[in-house]
Amino acid sequence: MRKIVQNYLFAALMFISVVSVNGQVRITEAMSSSGTGGTADWFEVTNLGSVAVDITGWKVDDNSFAIANAVALNGITSIPAGKSVIFIEGADTDIPTFKAFWGSSIDNISVGSYTGSGVGLSSSADGIVLFDALGVEVTTRLNFVAATAGKTFYWSYKADGTVVDNGVVSSVGTINGTISNQVTITSTNVLGNIGSPGTAIVLPLNASTINPSMKPWRLVGKVLKFDVLPSQNVDVYSLTGLKVFSHESAREIKLNLNQGIYILKVDGKATKITIR
Repeated sequence: MRKIVQNYLFAALMFISVVSVNGQVRITEAMSSSGTGGTADWFEVTNLGSVAVDITGWKVDDNSFAIANAVALNGITSIPAGKSVIFIEGADTDIPTFKAFWGSSIDNISVGSYTGSGVGLSSSADGIVLFDALGVEVTTRLNFVAATAGKTFYWSYKADGTVVDNGVVSSVGTINGTISNQVTITSTNVLGNIGSPGTAIVLPLNASTINPSMKPWRLVGKVLKFDVLPSQNVDVYSLTGLKVFSHESAREIKLNLNQGIYILKVDGKATKITIR
């Protein structure tokens, strides 16, 4: 009897552990109305936690929010800590077109796919939710209103999963929503879709309207100074999404750029900067 009880306790602890890890995953952006002739609909998933999350066997459904109607997520089996991935509606063979459409702004971003009858993001209004391999809901149910053609909706969160911005329509280079700064870009395609695929906002728990970002870096003139070393290369993009500067991780990085407004990407988080 003791062994049986121990086994039940172990299983319960494992279940709680899995739920806790999965609970760090959020849907952070969705495109339900790509510009005329643009790419398929898509959504972005972000791991807010500090450990990778295995998403093998996960499924997605739209506003019926039902596991019985959900379809499989294909092509990606894990989301690294603090990173975002993209899932497009269609086959894996559609992914190269999607990447070409958005250009270098999604270099090194993992893109998967989903397809199936009855699951698609409607431009008139819809919803979205994810289920794990056991059929348990692992993200907050999201609803969004009628889309603006060629512009995404985005959601931002604090590190504990608390939502900050809820279904805000993206616009280039502006501060939207409550306290987050979703710096979006325009796709390289002439249709000029606006969004931020592969880059989500995760705010620290002590973020506020007075100090919303709590950035671990400062821009002094043309020099970036880091309090915490970035875990990967630091990239800078033009407002059209073209990568114009890249530097390996360092305490100080001199930005050899002309005067203007740019998008700085540090460890998957984008921020608008001004070089004077």
